[in-house]
Amino acid sequence: MRKAILFILSTMMMASCAKHKIFDNVALDMPAQVTRTDNFNDLMAKARWGDGNAYLKLADYYTYGQNGTKPDFIATITMLTMAEEYGAINRPYDYLSNLPDDDNTRMTFKAIESLNDRQKEKGMELAERLIEKGCVDGYALKGYAFMVMGDTIEAKRLAALAAEQGSSLGKVLGYVIPYEQKGEMHDESLMLPVAESIPIFYLFLAEEYAKNQGEHPENEAKVARFYLKADENGCLDKRGANWLLHYMEKGNSLPLSETDIQRLLKLAEYESVDATTTEWDETDD
Repeated sequence: MRKAILFILSTMMMASCAKHKIFDNVALDMPAQVTRTDNFNDLMAKARWGDGNAYLKLADYYTYGQNGTKPDFIATITMLTMAEEYGAINRPYDYLSNLPDDDNTRMTFKAIESLNDRQKEKGMELAERLIEKGCVDGYALKGYAFMVMGDTIEAKRLAALAAEQGSSLGKVLGYVIPYEQKGEMHDESLMLPVAESIPIFYLFLAEEYAKNQGEHPENEAKVARFYLKADENGCLDKRGANWLLHYMEKGNSLPLSETDIQRLLKLAEYESVDATTTEWDETDD
């Protein structure tokens, strides 16, 4: 399945083009309520309440390696996806396209775009430039190029090389490559180890199990567990918040405090549940 990586990357970066008006050269200034003195934990706390601007600043942290945070392309994309979900940006592409031409995050994005468009030479050139700059994502991009060309052995080698050196993109690629043969979209045994370091995968796991919960009611518990893990890591979208609230409304218990429930209500813009009268299982923070 040669476009399997699109499920991970392009869904987050480019699929929003279809549902939003395209803005070229959008200037993205630092949000007024988020200052450079905000630390990671403070920003994540704001983000988990649906503060899109906090997500946008977290994207800056992962793009530039600010305040002790290491640069991480997948983490940047995750934070931009959440910033879009909660209204801080029109789409991730606008943020990425406004980065400097020689920025590693922008170059990685452009390489993926080129490889998805079958512009192998351009994509490989960008990958090599990243490697020369000391960015190990370049190895993952070369691996993706070989996967597109059908050489999964070399793709696996390069993905493993990138992952060993700390590339989250390499870890994602290492997860995706097996589906060249299997033709499936997810395997929990493979996805869970990746989700531990790349929490957006918890959201994908929840959504995969949610698709089959009608035929397999036992999947509901897994959906709830994975949405909660996504929430812990600041990766819960509105649909996930709604799902958890409906799950509790049906009488199921979750280890959430009253504050957590109010936060989910805010995220989901939920109206059919009265958190003050519904008998939900609650635990203190």
